[in-house]
Amino acid sequence: MKTVFGAALALMMIVGSAVSSLAATITATITHIDVKARIIVVDSRAFHLGTTINIGAFKVGEKVTVVYERNNGQLRIVTIKAA
Repeated sequence: MKTVFGAALALMMIVGSAVSSLAATITATITHIDVKARIIVVDSRAFHLGTTINIGAFKVGEKVTVVYERNNGQLRIVTIKAA
């Protein structure tokens, strides 16, 4: 039983570190915002925002730092803040 638990714990640690390494960061200027679709374009890339991020807090022309991950072929913002 201890061997099974140890193997499961090791697997969770490996998967957890692999998932966290999928996130990337970019700092650039916002060139377009689509409030209805919840998309912000930065550095010619369209990033999708979840409902927990206030899209109204950002403006075109603002320099931001975006932490994002690819999810089902889309770039999803994990965090975004003014740079």
